[in-house]
Amino acid sequence: MSPLVLLTIALITYGSRAVAVVLLPRPSARFETILSRIPAAIFASLATATLLGDGGRLADIPVLAAGAGALLASPARSLLLCLIGGAIGYAAGAWLG
Repeated sequence: MSPLVLLTIALITYGSRAVAVVLLPRPSARFETILSRIPAAIFASLATATLLGDGGRLADIPVLAAGAGALLASPARSLLLCLIGGAIGYAAGAWLG
């Protein structure tokens, strides 16, 4: 992928989000509560799909360890800490397995 294509995709993605934040009205409190719970459900579905490999079997040890590391860091509610926890878990799983 060329740098120009990557930059264009990034501008479209973040530009559309910035425009939405500026122009759209704030959602109601009830709808905001629902929206705040959606990312957790999306993450759970992505994590499940990642932890199950081909044919429904469990993924390899480093991937399972990465999931465990991210899960241990999740109470902090910080994406950066979850990524770091996952990376540490992956490294530990690769080293052990």
